[in-house]
Amino acid sequence: MGEPKAEETTKKKRIESKYNAAKLREAIKGGNNAVQIMKILDIKHKQTLKQYVLKLISSDKQFYEIPGLYMNSSSKAKVTKYGTIKLILKNYDLGDFEFKEDDEFSVYSGENRIILEKL
Repeated sequence: MGEPKAEETTKKKRIESKYNAAKLREAIKGGNNAVQIMKILDIKHKQTLKQYVLKLISSDKQFYEIPGLYMNSSSKAKVTKYGTIKLILKNYDLGDFEFKEDDEFSVYSGENRIILEKL
C-alpha cells in the first residue's frame, strides 16, 4: 500500500446538483415564495434557486414568477446565522455622514429600534 498520488489528493470534491424539475415546478405552482422553495429543495443560496428557475424556464418554455426571488433586499439590514447584523452602508442615503474603515459605534436599543452612535 503506497501513498496516494499527489494528483489524487488535490482533486476537488464535486458537489452534486439538487436540481429536481418536478419538485421545483410543484413548489412554484403551489404558490410558495423564494424562501419557502429554498427550504423545500434544501437550497442554501438564492443564486442557486435563480439558476434552477432559469433552467426550468428554459426547459418548459414558460415563465415562472416567484415572489421574493428577484427582490433587491440589500437595502435592508439582516441578522446572519452567527447573530451579527449585516448592513451595507453604500445602499443607504446617509446625507453628509461618512464612514471610514475601523469606525466604532455605541449601540442603544428601545421601542423596536437600534441606534448606532459613532464614537
